[in-house]
Amino acid sequence: MAASVSKSRRSYRYTCVAAEKVDMSSQEKPEPKEEKSGPSTAGKIVKTLFLVSVWICLGLYLEITGPTQKDLKLRAHLDYEEVSRAMSGRSIGFFIGAAIGGFLVDKLDPYCDLMVAVCLDLGATATIVAPHAQEIALLWFLFVMQGTFEGIINIAGQKLVLEIWQEKASSPLFLLHFGFGIGSFIVPQIANPFLAIPKPTAAANFTSNVTTLHPISTTAAPVTEYIRESRIEWAYLIVALITMSLSLVFYFYQFCGKGMRNTQVGKTQKDKDEDHTNIRRIIDPATCAGGKRLFGIQVLGLLFLFFFVTTGGERVYGKFIRSFAIDYYNIDGDRASLLNSSFWISFAIGRFAGFVAAKWIPIRIILLIETTGAMTSAILLNIFADDSTLALWILTQPMAFFIAPCFPSGVGWGDFHIHLSGLGITFLLLGGALGGVCYMWIIGYFYEAYGPLSFFYVMLSYGIPLCTLAFIMHFSTWGKGHRFKDEEKKEEVVEVSGIQLKFYSKSDQEKSM
Repeated sequence: MAASVSKSRRSYRYTCVAAEKVDMSSQEKPEPKEEKSGPSTAGKIVKTLFLVSVWICLGLYLEITGPTQKDLKLRAHLDYEEVSRAMSGRSIGFFIGAAIGGFLVDKLDPYCDLMVAVCLDLGATATIVAPHAQEIALLWFLFVMQGTFEGIINIAGQKLVLEIWQEKASSPLFLLHFGFGIGSFIVPQIANPFLAIPKPTAAANFTSNVTTLHPISTTAAPVTEYIRESRIEWAYLIVALITMSLSLVFYFYQFCGKGMRNTQVGKTQKDKDEDHTNIRRIIDPATCAGGKRLFGIQVLGLLFLFFFVTTGGERVYGKFIRSFAIDYYNIDGDRASLLNSSFWISFAIGRFAGFVAAKWIPIRIILLIETTGAMTSAILLNIFADDSTLALWILTQPMAFFIAPCFPSGVGWGDFHIHLSGLGITFLLLGGALGGVCYMWIIGYFYEAYGPLSFFYVMLSYGIPLCTLAFIMHFSTWGKGHRFKDEEKKEEVVEVSGIQLKFYSKSDQEKSM
């Protein structure tokens, strides 16, 4: 009898142990883990450098219109208002590209590299044709095409960077836009040998300390003779060929670089299932803000206004600084091109400084520093540079330095508070596109109707609203945390809950024994 009881107890113990092992094995059965496949650190760096090169090419073919503005005006027989309206086509195209680009990137995410490559080629093609356009309508259409492809590249390229670096994307974003500054300061030197050189005239110097705006007489000016005729089509061709050659790299990434994308990092199976959602959820601001709809609307609305102002001011200064120096101060073309290049050199330095500073200074503080500096520079330009070329040279540098990082800082600030999807980035770029159109039309009208000095007043109407918006953005989101912190808290809660569930399950088994 005792042997039978002992045997039954031993059998029961083995059964319990086996059951516990089975239960533990079922509990310890590995759940679907986050996929860690993706590029190595070296692969990330290399691809980021190629993306920086894309922005260098954008700087080349988009900003070549700055140093060649007077030549385009001459060849197409336009005035400043007309040529600035033609150039505003870039912003209208940017609006279109941003509108369709966000949808394309969200729906065709695996083809972002292909989008970048194709848009580089098409943008370069429009660049080749532009200097041959004799009609304002055709010139405007070509700039619309350039802007459309720029908008798609902006969204696809920034999405690639956000995928590659995740929460560490602030500094790479600055580096990405640093490339635009590099291309922009190189292109005046590419264009300068092909620009027209007018013969000196006995016209009076435009230097004046009178700041009151008066309408300018529209009497016909004498025909200008030229020492060297305009040959800017060669400069446009050089820039386009450089851009087309870079597109080959992204064709390689798309068709031969499988496994170099980081699209699945940080995604659980549940996240992947939710990727295929309806259009209402995609456009809902609550999706970007973790369910906080009002907060999402607030952040996106402020960013829309911020990009409206910052893009508009950047376009005005980059496009008109050379023409202003020639028309107002009667500076020769070579020195004016050098001033234009110095602006873009300081612009590139500003973006690189933002890249470095983002590693140690919070993005919220960086944004305040940049916008305050831009506003101060605009005020000082109006006070000192209306009668001094030296002041213009000196103050152009801090203006460029502080303007430069505002665009990537805005993206970084937005991504700090909410998740910026493809459509989220699109919304910001739409604000920038609209600002570019409005500011270019405004400067074109006032420059033609009231003279070159209106350039300074338009820049003042850029600096003050920009700084005001930055402080509103800062204090309206004060104390509301950031999305990466919220995600960390959610992960901790899930892990703790899992431990508690396992513990109580084990306790019930022990009680049953």
